[in-house]
Amino acid sequence: MLHYYDYGEDQLAYFDEGSSEANKGKPPILLVHGFGEDHCIWKQQIVFLSQYYRIIVPNLPGVHCKPLFIHHSHAPSIQQYVEVLHDLMHSLHIEKYYVIGHSMGGYIGLAFADYYVNHVIGLGLVHSTTFEDSPAKKESRLKIAEFILEHGTQKFLETATLNLFGNTFKLAHPEKIQDVIDSASDISPEAMVQFVMAMRNRKAHTHMLTQQRIPICMIVGDEDIAVPMEDSLKQTKLLPENNVIILSQVGHMGMLEATEKVNKAILGFIQSVEEK
Repeated sequence: MLHYYDYGEDQLAYFDEGSSEANKGKPPILLVHGFGEDHCIWKQQIVFLSQYYRIIVPNLPGVHCKPLFIHHSHAPSIQQYVEVLHDLMHSLHIEKYYVIGHSMGGYIGLAFADYYVNHVIGLGLVHSTTFEDSPAKKESRLKIAEFILEHGTQKFLETATLNLFGNTFKLAHPEKIQDVIDSASDISPEAMVQFVMAMRNRKAHTHMLTQQRIPICMIVGDEDIAVPMEDSLKQTKLLPENNVIILSQVGHMGMLEATEKVNKAILGFIQSVEEK
């Protein structure tokens, strides 16, 4: 069911599904979408996971609503989005939960788990990375921000989104790729640039892969050009083998490209945490 949460500047939409008697007492799952997306990217995961757990799936501030107000003396940061999501969960009286984040949503999840260690009981990184941006990537972020300000969100998504998918999926499902573009095309350039700069400004969270308190899993696509396989393998070797899922012939969008495998991977990870 769709709900709305007032984060100060506007109201963001969020889905709250799976609040059945059977799921009562289980920690819910917070699904966090990535850059240039909205909560619809998790549509198939909501349907599947809500059979087993309560699922909270928000839009980030700026997605179909006003962007965060950030004073000119402060730079955009991932932590600013963490605080909104923490406040959302607090308003729902949810104290313990899993966080599963896609791409930028994973960056938010890492910062969330690192800061709110008493609330996050498990973290899933879906096509994400614990590394900070390289100098070349930081420069690329600036060019993306300039492009968005000059040409708008829709033009950027039309240019960039296709490259996020693996080759097989591109050929077989152009309509699904267009759906991703259409669902996010009304995000304001201001909000998009805030996201870009928050990603650019973030620090590494690789230490989270070796801490023992919060279990972490990583889902990796072997055709992902946004998070190169070489970088992913450097990180996955720091995790237990069972907490690593490598998807063959999949790019950056496993939720759509390999839906069943991603669904089972997330469910299996959470159930394994519960068993410990």
